[in-house]
Amino acid sequence: MGLAFSPAFKICRLTSSVGWRVLLILMALFELGYLSFAYFLYDHNSASFIEQGLSLILFLGSIFVFVVNCLSLTSLQELNEIATQAKYNAEHDFLTDLENRQRCIDAINERKHQQLDFSVILVDLNNFKQINDAKGHFFGDKLLVELAHKMRAALLPRSKLYRMGGDEFIILMDVTDVNCIYSQNNALLSELKSGIEIEELQLDVTYSAGASLWTKSRQLDVFDLLKQADIAMYSAKHSRQSIVIFDEELHEGIEAEFQLLANLKVALARGELALYYQPIVCSQSGDIHGVEALLRWPQPDGTMIMPDQFIELAERNNLIRQLSAFVINRVFQDLAILIEIDDKLVVHINLSCQDFAEQNLINTLAMLLDTHRVDPTHIVFELTESTVMEEVEKARSLIETLIDMGFAVSIDDFGTGFSSFSILKELPISQIKIDGSFVRLSHESEKDQAIVETSMFLARKLNCSIVAEGVESDACLQYLYSLNCPYIQGFQICEPLSLSECVKWINSQNMVKGAMKRLDG
Repeated sequence: MGLAFSPAFKICRLTSSVGWRVLLILMALFELGYLSFAYFLYDHNSASFIEQGLSLILFLGSIFVFVVNCLSLTSLQELNEIATQAKYNAEHDFLTDLENRQRCIDAINERKHQQLDFSVILVDLNNFKQINDAKGHFFGDKLLVELAHKMRAALLPRSKLYRMGGDEFIILMDVTDVNCIYSQNNALLSELKSGIEIEELQLDVTYSAGASLWTKSRQLDVFDLLKQADIAMYSAKHSRQSIVIFDEELHEGIEAEFQLLANLKVALARGELALYYQPIVCSQSGDIHGVEALLRWPQPDGTMIMPDQFIELAERNNLIRQLSAFVINRVFQDLAILIEIDDKLVVHINLSCQDFAEQNLINTLAMLLDTHRVDPTHIVFELTESTVMEEVEKARSLIETLIDMGFAVSIDDFGTGFSSFSILKELPISQIKIDGSFVRLSHESEKDQAIVETSMFLARKLNCSIVAEGVESDACLQYLYSLNCPYIQGFQICEPLSLSECVKWINSQNMVKGAMKRLDG
């Protein structure tokens, strides 16, 4: 009977149930009674058949209780293991085995309750979506596992790593010293410097991180703390830094950006954006070749918000495709007026890299061509060199489709990247626009002259048309004239104009040329 006490004691340690404790007491009383009865039989040296039978029943009963207790203990241990595993699974990420978002929040709340100063670093993997789309989710999962392993190895003392979900991780540090935060970031950069190898493919892994501090003098709600880290992380991503630490100035900038984005969405929905057109002319004859459509955002006070203040914001917030659709639709509407003045005129339209993967762009173009009865040979789509090199294959597919539809394609900002000449070889383009940063001072800078002249020489060899943009002085104009540059564009020729002003300008140029021809005659 005493054997049954061992599993019974273990059960009582595993569970707080009162029933098992009562049972343990009853077993003790039963054991005491059994021992007393056994002693009584032993003391009398003889026992009747009934007494022997009762003794056997009690002995077998003790065996039964022992077996029941052992089975109960096994069941409770299994349930305890299941509960322990379930608790572990609930607190850990199944992929990386890191503690998860809820555990991170719990850890933050624990530190807040104990009034301990700490900081959080939100780490977001750059270009993870593109990797997932290109190589598949299984490949992406492998990358996250290896990344988690390297991040663990880079942790400094008093730092702990959590996975928040997706490609986001949190490093919780029991310090608020800015130098310690930068040291942790440097350790992470150093660990990732060698890259990550997945399926024999070497990946250069980069990230953007944002840090936020919690102190007794700056007590924040956990979600406000994480929001600030998120704001700092997006600032790092925008500025291409590895880490940014949140401050109030950053918060004000983000709030202003959010307001600008909200206003932009309203302006786009209401059709309040405007198109301006900047002429492109022949450098030799001055004849109008075409115009470039440039987006402007008029304000109620009469001022104008320029594209460099909102285009990048639109790209980061997936609004650029709507802007592209707006521009294309407006150009197709205005084209009838423009070609009525000059039936050889072309209109240049800028496209973003986000338009590359958008099948709706092609569908929109096909619909608008049919709706407005536009001749596609009057349209030239401009793609920036840096944009093309980010998505070469998608750019190639888009360019080929546009050409098949009858449009022309030009590479804008040519010369600003490392692969300018390879673009001319690899992609079926018909024109380059030499970037204004080289053209503007080309009349006096030997380096700029070398870039401009080399670009023109190569383009001519490959039968590409050439536009030099950024012509802002008469000296620059004369230099390009001496090179016999086909087309030029810039403020020295004409500033961007509204449609009505552009029509007047073209008409005035035609009138002057007509008068000169009559004089020559």
